[in-house]
Amino acid sequence: MDWQKKALFLWVFFVQSLFAGEKTPKDVSVQELLKQGLSPKLVAIWKSKANQSREAFLEWKRSLQGKEAKLVSKVWKVLNLSYPNHPKSDSISRKPKNTGPNKSPNREEDPRKATSPSLVTNELFVGLSYQNLDVRNLPIEEKNHSGVFLGGNHHGQRYSFEKRDEEFLYGIDFTSHQYRLTSGSRYKPIPHFYFDKDPNFYSQMDRPNSPLPQPIQNSHFFGSLIPMFGQKAELGGFSSQGFSPHPGIYFTSPNKSYASVWSPGDSKSSFFMNDHFALEKWGKHRIQSESIFDKKESVGFLYTKSESQNSEYFFDSTLYRDSPLLYGNVASGEFRPEIPQTLGYMRGSYKHRFGGETLSSIEGHRYESGVSGFFPFLVSDWGNLLYRYREYKESGSYQLTEIGRAVCYEWRKEKTVWSVGYEWRELGGQWEGKIAIPFKSGQLIELSALFREGNLKTRAWFENWTYATDFNINLTEREEILKLKFVSSFLSLNVSYSKREENPNPILFLNFQFLHRFEI
Repeated sequence: MDWQKKALFLWVFFVQSLFAGEKTPKDVSVQELLKQGLSPKLVAIWKSKANQSREAFLEWKRSLQGKEAKLVSKVWKVLNLSYPNHPKSDSISRKPKNTGPNKSPNREEDPRKATSPSLVTNELFVGLSYQNLDVRNLPIEEKNHSGVFLGGNHHGQRYSFEKRDEEFLYGIDFTSHQYRLTSGSRYKPIPHFYFDKDPNFYSQMDRPNSPLPQPIQNSHFFGSLIPMFGQKAELGGFSSQGFSPHPGIYFTSPNKSYASVWSPGDSKSSFFMNDHFALEKWGKHRIQSESIFDKKESVGFLYTKSESQNSEYFFDSTLYRDSPLLYGNVASGEFRPEIPQTLGYMRGSYKHRFGGETLSSIEGHRYESGVSGFFPFLVSDWGNLLYRYREYKESGSYQLTEIGRAVCYEWRKEKTVWSVGYEWRELGGQWEGKIAIPFKSGQLIELSALFREGNLKTRAWFENWTYATDFNINLTEREEILKLKFVSSFLSLNVSYSKREENPNPILFLNFQFLHRFEI
């Protein structure tokens, strides 16, 4: 089957999945509840609890017994309900009692962060994953990776059994009083994505209240829960051959906003940070970072985002050091350097209308930099038409300068983005497009595209979404790029199509993941 047929099949499957949707208890009408056999009294309680907090509804649901418990569980399964922990609604409904380093007003939770075990419904789950990289002259064992898994969650104690390719693996996550033990190839007490990840697998299902965090290599953690700021931090020891041949220690702060690991035997360490804070007069701010420090080679990223109190001024920046050693085959559909690369990017704007950008990259003997400015010539509630001037420079191996002039349509609101534009350069041009749509039900659609034509001398700045951070930007000289991502609590689909100018054979990468959960 050629790549066109594969893409058509995936697109049909993707469109069907959109209409499947997800419902929360708030979305169920009185008529639907009565139709499922609930009494008027039980319906009234349902609607009352659904209008309260997520925790209140789940606590009420777990307190039911006998016939009422069976009826409510039946409705939950028949209507395919879910209750994702939406950060925005939670941050509004809960007033902070402590504004220490891990508690701050207007905090948004990390989308990969696990919820408290006490709020997790007892359940079983099954799922599968499949990954294909359609590239010539690549061994079949490197093109395809598949896995099946099953497991459960019982009063916060998690376990899983899975088969990744031809390997059988296990994972356990047990907590007893003030102690916690995780062992195997699925669970760890730290929220790192980089740490000891399986080079051939990753999980898009690592979302709030999900039983499937990022797949890792065989690792073992044992630690103690320590009271801190009214919650519990975690401190203990670990052994992970994939990270270091020597044992080490780890620490995780309350809310898992900060985490670190250190192996003193070879002085190798890793650090994670994902925090939000709001200043009364200086707006809202976010910082994300993940890094691995090693004597041989260090990698990682730092991302910051700031927004003024009146949501008029915006600023974000990203700095990262990338390396082929970080990946393996899992990100074969993504952009990754053939040699280590260090890149920095900054962007500032007023109402997303006036602003500028700057970028600098070092990759071996190749040094690239550029500056950009943009302003509107048409402003409306339906979006803005912008003019952009950008200067591209390359030095080191070559001495090149290119000027790009672009006209773009753009509409932005929070994390929703619609953008399309064309940039003219002296020896060619490029089409650029981006769509990002998050849904209240917890689903997310992202689409990005780039089409270059002519004889362009410098690489394009391509906005790329990655797992570890909300935003990342890469340099690419690929002639065509089309990337599609759809993520929900039960389904994940990633498709990436790209083509190099010097190679007539396109590259198609796809990753499909499915998860089904059974309440018990």
